[in-house]
Amino acid sequence: MKGIKVLSVVLLAAIAVLFVTTAITSQAHAQQWAKTYGGTSHDVANSIQQTSDGGYIVAGWTSSFGAGDWDFWVIKLDASGNVAWQKTYGGTSCDEAFSIQQTSDGGYIVAGLAGGPMRYLT
Repeated sequence: MKGIKVLSVVLLAAIAVLFVTTAITSQAHAQQWAKTYGGTSHDVANSIQQTSDGGYIVAGWTSSFGAGDWDFWVIKLDASGNVAWQKTYGGTSCDEAFSIQQTSDGGYIVAGLAGGPMRYLT
């Protein structure tokens, strides 16, 4: 092990700001990058995992994009924090991803709530 690298992923919404920080190894304890993701409404990350290619997969919910009030929001980042792709999943109600994992075949599995009641941010 070479110490700790700190990777900060910053998701910014018009009203809410969520900082997600995960640690990986390094000697310098230096922040490697900080980025902002999201749109003009509420966007939240609930899960972040490092992927086998050295990038990251993020899951949460968004009301900035998608079909409903809230939709699952999945973002694939490269090792530098650049968005490789992002997708929303859901219907016209509130859908929220709580957890994401990479599968052995290189895909992703997401768990969350589909069609649930909307919770208001305070």
